[in-house]
Parts: sequence; C-alpha cells; structure tokens
Amino acid sequence: MDSNSRTMHILLVVLSIAIIATIGTIFYHFIDTEYKTETAVAATAEQSETFQGVYVRDETVLTYNGSGAISYNVPDGGKVEKNGTIAEIYADQSAIETNQQIAALQQELSLLNRISNPGILQNAQPAELADQVERYYNQITYCKDCGDLTGLQSAKNDFQIALSAYQLVINQGTENFSQQIASVSEKIATLENSKQSPRDTVKASSAVYFVSYADGYETKLTTDQIDKITIEDVKAVQNNNGLQSETIVGKTIDSYGWYMVGIIDNSTLKYQVDDQVTLKLTNSGATADAVITDLRTENNLSETLVVLYCDYMTSDFVKNRAERVEIIKGDACEGIQVPRSAIRFKEIEETSTNVLTGEETTIKVNYRGVYVMDGEEVVFRKLDVVYEGDDYVLSSLNAGDGYLILYDSIIVEGIDVDGE
Repeated sequence: MDSNSRTMHILLVVLSIAIIATIGTIFYHFIDTEYKTETAVAATAEQSETFQGVYVRDETVLTYNGSGAISYNVPDGGKVEKNGTIAEIYADQSAIETNQQIAALQQELSLLNRISNPGILQNAQPAELADQVERYYNQITYCKDCGDLTGLQSAKNDFQIALSAYQLVINQGTENFSQQIASVSEKIATLENSKQSPRDTVKASSAVYFVSYADGYETKLTTDQIDKITIEDVKAVQNNNGLQSETIVGKTIDSYGWYMVGIIDNSTLKYQVDDQVTLKLTNSGATADAVITDLRTENNLSETLVVLYCDYMTSDFVKNRAERVEIIKGDACEGIQVPRSAIRFKEIEETSTNVLTGEETTIKVNYRGVYVMDGEEVVFRKLDVVYEGDDYVLSSLNAGDGYLILYDSIIVEGIDVDGE
C-alpha cells in the first residue's frame, strides 16, 4: 500500500470514529437530558389558614312558662330593636297555623294586585318581558344554590309578576285576575274572624340579635371567661342547636362585640398578637375584620390557641356555635408560581465596586433559583421570593435581569442539585 492510500485509510478511520462519537454524544444527551418542564405563570396567594372557630359571646337565654305554642316573629340571626317582639305565645298550634295562612294569602293578594295593575302593562313589550322572565328564573336558581332564602322568595315573586304580565301582553289583555283577587280576599276575611290573640309575648329589652335555640354553652363560653378557655375546651365544643327544654324560646346576643377561639398551626410564627386579619366563613363566604388578642400554646406551636376579637355583627355570624373559618392575614400576594421541587441553589460570582476607592471585589453569592430551558440551553434563573406556600413559592413578577420571568420553561424533573 502506497503512502497516499495509507493516509487516506487513516483519515477515513478517524472520520468514522468522529462520526460515531458525535452520534453517540447526541444519543446520550437525548436519553440523559430529557427534561420535564412547566411554564412559569402568574398566581396570587393569601397568607391564610382554615380552622374550626368557636364563638364566645355574651348571650341571654329567653324562657316562658312552657304552656302554649311559640310563634317566632324574627328568623334565626335576625336583628330586633329595643322593645321589639321576638315571639308570641298562643294557646295551641292551630292558632299559629291560622296566622300563617293569613300571611300567605295576604302575600298572594299583594302579588295579584301588582300583576293586574295597568301600570305594569303600560308600554310593556313581549321581548322585554321574556328577558325579565329568564333573568328572574336564573336568579331563582342562583339564590337556591347559595341558600339565600330571602332572595329566593323575592326572585320568585318577581318571576311570577313578569311571567303573568308576559301572558297578559301576548293575550292582548283578555285575561284578568279580578275573580282570583275576590276569592283570596274572601278567604282572608273568613280566617280573620277565627284569628286568636296571643296569650303572651316575648320582647327584647335592648337592640339584640336573636337565635331560636340554646346550646348549653351560654354560661360557659362568655367574654369574661375568655382567658380561662383551653385548647381542650375548644376541641370539646360541638354544635348543639336544640337544647331540649319546653320553656326555652331561644337566646339573644347582647353585644356587637364578640370573640372567636380556635386552634391553628403557628409553628412559623406568622401570626402575632395585635395582627389585623380577616375572618371568612367557609359556608356562607361572609367576611369580617378582626384582631388577634391572644396566642396561647400548651405543648407545641403547631397547636396554638388563637383568640380573635370582632365588633362587626350580621346574621351570618350568629347562626352556629362552631364552624369552619379561614383566617386571612394581609392582602393577596401576586407573583410567578414555582414548585418547591424545582428549586435549586447556585453560587454566582458577583463584582462590587467601592465608591470611594474604585476598588473592585469579587465574591460568591449563593442564590436560590430554578433552571429553565432557554432554547436548547439550560440556564439558571434567580428567584425573588415574595410568598412561601406549602409546596410552592411565588417569585416577584419584575425582579430584574437574571431572575425568573413569566413564561420561562421551568425544569421540574431531570436535573440534579448541581444543575446537571
């Protein structure tokens, strides 16, 4: 073999080895660096915790002599003015049923009068009335889903009026409700003749909120006992909305100010005495501002007794003794959501200049961040954490150069602690 042939042979061997090595490298990286990524998106979070809250209030149990039947003039959680009538005592249940029939018929009569009022039909257009029918029907469904019985009744009445007016318009007013109005009026007059007067009344001595049951905690969970309540006391409280007694009418809540106690995990010390917080009832969604007045622990901070004071009162906050509550501290925080599993640490060299001498100093700073895919390149992005959740953090939306930005592809699997 001459020298030229030998040289060509050697070059072919070297080239073959290089090609094989290149293919092997590509294959290796394809297999070994197949990353799983998530897109960096904006999210909001609140510093909050949900717990079983127990109301501590000044309450007065109302009683009567036990003879007769009770008719309530105020719903549970309703407000009563001073000297307002809370309940009436009748000889028997039939007298109450008569009053209920009269009230229902009077409501029906009022509805019929509204429907038959010529003013409702004046300038009424079928298309407009059809829209009202649909709107009130949707409102009925919404109130039903929300448990808003008052709103449900109002929406039902509006629905009936709109539907009847629509029927009158498309029938060119040939229908009228005169006969029905006369019939209902006659029934009311007959029942009025047999109506009985109450034998006794229960009135409010001051402006209060009323609840039609007692639960046995009225003398135990009082504001003057707040400092003596323990974690075990709170755990033992259960809703008992119906203490058995023939003489109990219900109870009044005597003050706008009330306390709530519960057990929270405060091992990170995120809640402190005097913190201003928001209480949110998980069932109704009702909210109220409150302040933490005390934090007590017996064994560990993960079981801390929190005492909150609130001076805001509505019917939502008087219907139960205990219920699920969310305590929210501060405003909602917005940032880029990052799974904790994706967080890594990396030392980055940074140079600082002394403004007096002009001397430059290079130091290594250990940053918390994530690795992202920038095209085909793996790049480390720093995090500016503004919120810490259980399994994620939020990084600032506008932290600057070198930090995570929206829509980066965060590597969540396939990279080790050293970024390899």
